[in-house]
Parts: sequence; structure tokens; C-alpha cells
Amino acid sequence: MNVHKCFLAGACAVMLAACGAPSLETTAPAASIDANAPWHLVNEESRLTFVSIKAGDVAEVHTFNTMTGTVTADGGATIEVSLDSVDTAIELRDERMRAMLFETETHPTLTMSSRMALDAFSEMQEGDRKRIETDITVNLHGMEEVYFADLFVTRTGPDKVLVESASPVLVHAADFDLDTGLEALREVAALPSISPAVPVSVSFVFEQ
Repeated sequence: MNVHKCFLAGACAVMLAACGAPSLETTAPAASIDANAPWHLVNEESRLTFVSIKAGDVAEVHTFNTMTGTVTADGGATIEVSLDSVDTAIELRDERMRAMLFETETHPTLTMSSRMALDAFSEMQEGDRKRIETDITVNLHGMEEVYFADLFVTRTGPDKVLVESASPVLVHAADFDLDTGLEALREVAALPSISPAVPVSVSFVFEQ
């Protein structure tokens, strides 16, 4: 249930979005990218998921339903995730995570940020795919951590890019002082254990 990992995963995506991505025809001429136009996250086409492991070997996939993101002309990438939009497919568990883990009344948002040269992928044709390695700064629960992100960027159209995890990012509850809330969740659910380490993956679509 360590949602912060998901966030990381989200941050990586922001970086990639700052680039442009490919479409499916590598033979087609590359569409030009307006270097002065910002890129915006397409929420309904994007996913940020994290996997919680309880009772030793019971794994469940969770996500967030509300995210916004922008990559500016100078390469500044920022993604914000509404922690109130956590979706575990069980409403009672969602409520407990908001109140006991994330404490959304005080810390409503997860923010990821990074910086990258926007011209790195300006010549990508539709269908082209690039791999990026970058650092992402994550702000969650009043704390800040920097994570290494391994990502794929694909140009899916003349004004669209897809940013995906090449490998999950592992986030630990203690990174954001969430271990106390995690223990409270374990107790209220009468579980023998909940893993403090959570793999997070992203699939983010950015549009110019």
C-alpha cells in the first residue's frame, strides 16, 4: 500500500513527456515539434499504478484517478497526483488510506518534478521509441526524495508521446514517514503484515 512509489513512477513519466514521442510509421517524415509549446498530461489516457503485498504473498494492484502534468518549453516537468483519488477497488480501504496513510486533509497532493532537454527527442518520427534514465524529485507527506527512473518514450502521433516504465520504481514507506500510517492500516485490517516496499509503474500520455 505504499502509494508514494506510485508517485515516483509518476515523476518518471513527467520527464519522458518533456520529450516528444513516436508514432507507428518509421518511414514517415518526422513531424516537427513546437519547442515553445508546453506538453500536458492526458489524465484519461494515463495510469500510475502501485502494488501492495499483504500477509506475505497476497499482491493487489492500485492506482490514482486524478493527475495533472505539464512540461514547459524550458524542460521543466511537473506532475501532481490527487491522493484523494486513490483507487484500490474497495471503498473502505480507499477511505482508510486517505485518512490513515496519506493524511490527505493535511497532505492532499503528491508532486513529481524533473528537468530535461526538450530537443533530445525533437527528431523522433511517429513509432520511434527511446529509452531515458533520469532522476525525479518526489514531494509527498511533507517530505522530499529523489529517485532514479528508467523509462521508455514513444512518439505515438505528431503531437503525442507515451511515457512508460522500463522497470518499476521501488518506494519504501519510511522514505516519506508513512511507516506509522502503514502499521495503523495493518492493525485495523487485522493483517499479519503489509510490505513497506512498493513497486510503482507508470503509463503517461502527454499531448502538445
